[in-house]
Amino acid sequence: PADIVSLADYERHAQTRLDANAWAYFSGGAGDEHTLRANAQAWQTLQLAPRVLRELAHGNTQTQLLGQTLAHPMLAAPMAHQLLAQESGEIGMACACAAMGAGMVVSTQASLPLDAIAANYLQDPAHGPLWFQLYLQQDRAFTQDLIARVQAAGYQALVVTVDAPTSGVRDRERRARFQLPAGIS
Repeated sequence: PADIVSLADYERHAQTRLDANAWAYFSGGAGDEHTLRANAQAWQTLQLAPRVLRELAHGNTQTQLLGQTLAHPMLAAPMAHQLLAQESGEIGMACACAAMGAGMVVSTQASLPLDAIAANYLQDPAHGPLWFQLYLQQDRAFTQDLIARVQAAGYQALVVTVDAPTSGVRDRERRARFQLPAGIS
C-alpha cells in the first residue's frame, strides 16, 4: 500500500489485516508488557554515527559470521506460527529471505515442517545461512531426534534459547482467548 513508508506503518497495516487472535499473539508480550515497551524505547535511542569524507569506492555490506561470508548482516529472527499471518507461513518467509540473500532462523514453534522450510530456502542459490532456534525439551530423546532432523534438513547452526524455561503469562493473548486455529500446530 502507498501509505506504508516506515517500519511503524507496517505494524499499523498488519493490525488491520490480522484477526484479533493472531494480532494478540504477534503483538503481545509477557505480563504487563513492561519489557515489550522497554525494548521499543531502547530501539528508539539507537543512532547511526555517519562518517563523512571517507573513501567509499570499495564499500560493501559484507560481514563474516561463524566462518561464513554474508552479503549483508541481516537474518530473519525466529517467529513462531507464521501461518497465523499469511497462507504460505514460514515457507513464504524462507523464499523471501533466500531471494534477498538474508539468513533465516527458523523457530522450534514453526507452523510448517522444518524440512519443508529448509528445502524451499536452500533451493535458492543466493540464500544466506539457515539456522534453527532450539528450545530444549524436557524429553532428552525428543531433543536429540529434533537436532538430528534439523541437521539432516541442512540447517547450519543451532540458536539455543535458554531464557524461556516455561511460557510466560501473556495477558494480551488471554484477553483475546488466543488459541491456535485448526490445522496450525
